[in-house]
Parts: sequence; structure tokens; C-alpha cells
Amino acid sequence: MRALLLATAIVLLALSPILAQTFEGGFIVGVAATQVDGDGYGGFDKAGPIGGIWVERLTPKKLYLRSEIRYIQKGSYAKNEVDGITTNFYRMRLHYIEVPVLLGYRFANGASPFLGLSGGYLAKVREENEVGEFPVEDTRQFRKAELAFVAGIDYKYNQRWVIGAMFSYSATPIRPHTGNITYRLNQGQYNQVLQLVVRYKL
Repeated sequence: MRALLLATAIVLLALSPILAQTFEGGFIVGVAATQVDGDGYGGFDKAGPIGGIWVERLTPKKLYLRSEIRYIQKGSYAKNEVDGITTNFYRMRLHYIEVPVLLGYRFANGASPFLGLSGGYLAKVREENEVGEFPVEDTRQFRKAELAFVAGIDYKYNQRWVIGAMFSYSATPIRPHTGNITYRLNQGQYNQVLQLVVRYKL
């Protein structure tokens, strides 16, 4: 995973003189606050890192198209304590490689709202509670591919730095409910992610 991001970054740096003619590109880092709909725990209590690269198509108009390749850690977290003793503990770590494709609009004041879709590949899963790590047969229920809706807004701080906030929600379940129980549109568990990122332009 780290090797993929490093190799992509090296390629982007090598091609930057060419890309500069029609594209902008750079690096992205940030933090995600996540939860999983349908796991029985509420709240965006799981924090995860974000890191990768981005490329944006330059146009004379105010519309723009941006794509990213990045790593993001999603999941869920809950912990209860009584008199300093942990009585309930749960943590789900989902390691994704994502490729968001975003369409945005630039305002003169530096704000840029955007919408898009993100395709993700689940590279690794770790699920545990106060007893220990879950067995492999439980984590195998997670689906390797995820499609998510994305919406957010960027703010151009200066010529090099952009601050962004975004929200994403799985369009398809990341795994079914226990016993494959479904109810209308509720087909399983879904990632919900709040993201705060910083983008640097090369």
C-alpha cells in the first residue's frame, strides 16, 4: 500500500513539467472521522489517516474535474468504562485504496463546492472487541469493492494550499447484516465518513 502511493508520487513528480500545461496536481493529507451504519454503535468516534495524490483538469470555465488516488482508514470504535475498567470495547479498522472522481465549481471568493463518486478497494480488515481479534471467517463477509457518494467544499488558502471538508456515504453495503437480514433500502452496513483534508499543489 505504501509502495503504491510512493510509486505514484514519484511518477507524478517526474511528469509535473508536462502535466503543468493542462493539469494541476499534488499531494493530499488529512484525517477522517468515521462510523458504520448498522453495526449497533453510534457516533463518528473512529479516527483514521488519509494520504495520497490528486490531479485536476484545468479549464477556462469555473467548472473543474478532479481525481485522486489515496489511502484512507475507515471503520468504527466504541468503548465503555466503569470505575476505570473496560466493560465494552469494539473497534473495526477498514483499510481502503480509493479513487474519487469529483466535479466542482470555483467561486471568486476561493470556495469550491463539489460532488462525485468514489470507488474503493478494501485492502485489509481488522475487527476486535474486549475478548480479542475476530476470526477470519467473520471478516471475510466484508466486500472488497465499495462505491460511495461524495459531497464537500474546498477553500483556496493561497496558490499552493487548499483546505477541504467532505462527507461520503456508501452507495452499496460494505457487508450484509448478520443472517443476511434486509429491510427495504437497508441492505447491510454502510460507511459514513467525515473528512478534513489539506491539498498541496506542485
